[in-house]
Amino acid sequence: MNFPIIKKTNKLERIFLLAALLILGLIIGSVIGVIYPLVTGQDAMSLNSLRFMQISSQIFTFVLPPILYAILVKDNPKESLGTKKVSYHWFIIGFIMMFAILPLNNVFAEWNAGLKLPESMSRIEELIKEMYESSAVVLEKLVNVNTFGGFVINLIMIAGLAALGEELLFRSIIQTSLIKICKNAHVGIIIASVIFSFIHFDFYAFIPRLVLGMLLGYMFYYSRSIWVSMFMHFVNNATAVVIYYLNNIGITNIDVETFGQTQLLPLLISIALMVALFWLAIKRMNNEKCTMNN
Repeated sequence: MNFPIIKKTNKLERIFLLAALLILGLIIGSVIGVIYPLVTGQDAMSLNSLRFMQISSQIFTFVLPPILYAILVKDNPKESLGTKKVSYHWFIIGFIMMFAILPLNNVFAEWNAGLKLPESMSRIEELIKEMYESSAVVLEKLVNVNTFGGFVINLIMIAGLAALGEELLFRSIIQTSLIKICKNAHVGIIIASVIFSFIHFDFYAFIPRLVLGMLLGYMFYYSRSIWVSMFMHFVNNATAVVIYYLNNIGITNIDVETFGQTQLLPLLISIALMVALFWLAIKRMNNEKCTMNN
């Protein structure tokens, strides 16, 4: 097969193509999710139906569109997605980062949760709350499992597929494109992170998710490998899945909502660790560039 399949596309055409693939994927994923309970005779809010809808949504909305987009318009689809092999050091740095940032990001989460829209936008705020409560009900039903099989399914569905699809879309495609369009890495990473946070439609966690998106974005930019940000995304989601499971089988009693709750000392340690880890990441990136140039 010769790449790209669609040759000589401009920036506007590529934006429309990506949007079309995302919309088509969303429609297909939603239709398949709706059909499943009708075919099986199960309730639409049953655990199996919710799992099937979640998996089909992830695959058709997030995983397939960026891969198809790369195949259609990129000279080297695999390379354009950032599937470069990197040193294990990047994964160690990324792993530590995901836990080091918890106290700091919890400050943003607490601040974000207390934000209120102006009185003139009270109706919009009510709608946002209704959407949040509705999605929270579904999420609670998905994560509250007490069987090992259910735990494995959640790891694949909530951690694995989400990390795979969302990193391919928001980092490999959207962030990379925005950096080229804006001609500035910082601006591209920030805008991509805003889109990443917004698309989750969770106003009460917008800022901490924005911070997470920026962390993933910078680590993808520094390492030049999507595997690093995918791994970090997986660790973030898998941590919640593991805590819920251990709580449900009685091994732990951790409040997931306050996990990483901040006091002054942990916050200061968090900031110091993040500064040190970013310094290490930038140093490693520069060393790798020097090695490539020599």
